[in-house]
Amino acid sequence: MKISKSQLRNYALLLVLPVAGIGAASLGTHSFSALIAHGPIQQAHTAIECSSCHEAGSGSVRQQVQANLYYALGQRSSAVNFGYQPVTSEHCLECHERPNDRHPIYRFNEPRFAEARQQLGVNSCLGCHSEHEDARVSMDESACSNCHEDLVLKSDPLDVTHAQLVSEEAWSSCLGCHDFHGNHPHNPQTKVADAFHVDVVLDYFKNGLDPYGSPKFYEAKSND
Repeated sequence: MKISKSQLRNYALLLVLPVAGIGAASLGTHSFSALIAHGPIQQAHTAIECSSCHEAGSGSVRQQVQANLYYALGQRSSAVNFGYQPVTSEHCLECHERPNDRHPIYRFNEPRFAEARQQLGVNSCLGCHSEHEDARVSMDESACSNCHEDLVLKSDPLDVTHAQLVSEEAWSSCLGCHDFHGNHPHNPQTKVADAFHVDVVLDYFKNGLDPYGSPKFYEAKSND
């Protein structure tokens, strides 16, 4: 028996809508959201509700299912967000906007860094700070190489020149001196021997102690 597109749509709605409805209604509850999360969230975000970053998609669940089904059947040119919209850098900046940021997302998104973004696979804050991994930073510590491999300093303050470190591809040492976003009261070391060991930096990435000092210039805003 041949099933029409209309029948297929109705069957899909009957199967998907109950599950989708339960999920959408339950995401606002802390216990259920923890159950369906992709993984543990960052320690600093444990008190934040999922709905603070995951905004509901436009339309009802039925409309979303129907639109995506039409897309799958070739009757619609694009899919729609199901349940919730993607989290963007704008969501992050609502709490983490900093006027002194040395690597602000708007600069990182400039056309001249397109190749670096492609190499890193990064297009938003979440490229380096992926949620649900229980870590402050999810990017490799040697990522600086993607933008600074041609680094030249007119007056190098370091006892071992940056040119030498670049030639040695010692990229894992960069964050031993440099606070990436510049939000800590930290002056870069002038002697390589005084730099934080890479293990200290990696521990910080994984929610360990902050080697760059405190308090921060700009603390994260509350989302209350």
